[in-house]
Amino acid sequence: MAAKIKKIISDKKETSARSGRLFIEMQKKAYYLWEKEGKPQGKDWNIWLKAEKEVLGG
Repeated sequence: MAAKIKKIISDKKETSARSGRLFIEMQKKAYYLWEKEGKPQGKDWNIWLKAEKEVLGG
C-alpha cells in the first residue's frame, strides 16, 4: 500500500511539473505573439488562446 501511495504522489508531482512547464511555454508564446501583433490592447484572451493552441499542437 505504501508503494502505491508513493507512486500516486510521484505521478502527481510529475503531472504538476509538466503542467507548470506547459504554462510557462504558453506564457512565452503569448508574449511573443502579443509583441508580433504590435502589442494590441484588449486582445489578450484571443492571443492567449492562439498561444495555447500552438503550444498544445491543436
